[in-house]
Amino acid sequence: MVAIKLRSIRTADGGSLRVYSFGTGPGAVLAAGSLTRTAAYGRFASSLSATIPVHLYDRRGRGGSGPQPAGYSMETELEDLEAVLEATGSSVVLGHSFGGGIALEAALRLAVSRVAVYDPAVNIDGCLPTRTLPALAAAADRGDHVGAVTVFSREMDPLLARVPLPDAAARALVWAAAHLTKDGHAWEELVPSLAHELALLDSRRALAEYAGIAIPLLLLAGAHSPAYFRSIAAGLAASLPGSTSMVVPHAGHGALHHPSAAILSAFQGFLRQAA
Repeated sequence: MVAIKLRSIRTADGGSLRVYSFGTGPGAVLAAGSLTRTAAYGRFASSLSATIPVHLYDRRGRGGSGPQPAGYSMETELEDLEAVLEATGSSVVLGHSFGGGIALEAALRLAVSRVAVYDPAVNIDGCLPTRTLPALAAAADRGDHVGAVTVFSREMDPLLARVPLPDAAARALVWAAAHLTKDGHAWEELVPSLAHELALLDSRRALAEYAGIAIPLLLLAGAHSPAYFRSIAAGLAASLPGSTSMVVPHAGHGALHHPSAAILSAFQGFLRQAA
């Protein structure tokens, strides 16, 4: 496995970001999803680093980075991403879920050369299920991270969304995960940031807003992810003739944490063109 280099960098507003580099020199920067430990992308980044150096970073409010600032917005995320791109000399952006939304904004607004996303969370024509945001925010505000993740999981986990479990049973499952898994142990730290991030998704976007993307774009969606991610990728691909789109078989929303050969092949093929 490639050695990982850790460092901290300063942001435009004086905050700090922890950066994890798989390989040395310019390459690709990955913007992670919400409610996700950066370490969960380690296997993915290590595998891709044979093609191009990959740089992960703790987005604000998690891990070794500073807290989300007052007035947190998509501008904050773009400025932070830009700081990592400049610090690493990179011009390629990868993104997953909420990080995929950041990556698509970067394709529009930053000096990047190509972008690849998996299950990007952008609320095109109101396709994302934001109706539960008030309940999630209320749970986060009262410090009930198990309650917040339960609300979130009912929308994001196809099994919980499909099986009508009583609230108490769903909460019990989430409570067990929170206490028994590495990802779950991080939820208490991540839930406040999750609430702020998802609030940004409450505003609808139109496909036409992304028409200005003029760089190579790879749009991947999981066959077992919630259906709206496939709709987002298909809609963007149809409106951007220069993009490449693919539904990854047998892949769910968290597939980058345990990447299959199909996912790695798709990313590697795209990144070889930038190496």
